[in-house]
Amino acid sequence: MVCYLHLVNQYRVWAKVASTCNNRLIESETTHCSPLHSHGQGQLTYIEQGVLSLEAEGRVWAVPPGSLHWIPAGVLHASRSHGEVRFWLTLVSDAFARRLPGHIAVLEASPLLVGALDRLRLLSAGDQLAKPLLDIVAHEVNTHAGNALGMRLPTPPRMRAWAQAFLASPSVKTSIDVVAKDVAMSRRSFTRHFEREVGMTFSAWKRAVIVHRATMRLAEGASVGEVALEVGYESVSAFIAMFRTACGRSPGEVRRRAEA
Repeated sequence: MVCYLHLVNQYRVWAKVASTCNNRLIESETTHCSPLHSHGQGQLTYIEQGVLSLEAEGRVWAVPPGSLHWIPAGVLHASRSHGEVRFWLTLVSDAFARRLPGHIAVLEASPLLVGALDRLRLLSAGDQLAKPLLDIVAHEVNTHAGNALGMRLPTPPRMRAWAQAFLASPSVKTSIDVVAKDVAMSRRSFTRHFEREVGMTFSAWKRAVIVHRATMRLAEGASVGEVALEVGYESVSAFIAMFRTACGRSPGEVRRRAEA
């Protein structure tokens, strides 16, 4: 593992590197798995290939290729790769971190954002180009920080246990009546409590979990047809339509980008 320490004015930008690809700082692993931990500095991570799942603060995210996530200092989080993943990890100074959101943010990285981060690492200490580049990074992250808020998990023990199991093996056929019975609640009571806990309806949350799980499986190399069957769809075209509506791209696109 090679470490690059780069001073830009009063900002410290640190990058952890395992290989270099297209002149960017990349870490490549096939079995990246990081249990619950935190960092002393804020962390920006750009995913170039593969998919990373992230869990923190009672939420879960699927971070596909072309996305960047920001984790403030001290926030406990866990992550895991699905398939081969290449990512660029940058730790930033407290001074610059104060210009970024105080919460975890997952966003699609624009070419402008990626280019600014890439250019920063090539500068010499005191380079006057640093300030406008850092302004770009801060603007892009803050502007798009609310685009992917992650799925909230319910906190009551029975609901939480069911939700964790559903995350691992979701099915579109799972009904709210069955779930309510499994957690020993009436349908009405479950519906009210579940929506209050996760901030969305049961059907919307179920769909989000299915997309999350499908994204993981596609990155691991499963075909679109295999994934559709695994999550309970009898029609592959119906699964594709649902996926595209939910995340703005087809499952085939996600699979191709994860392998690129």
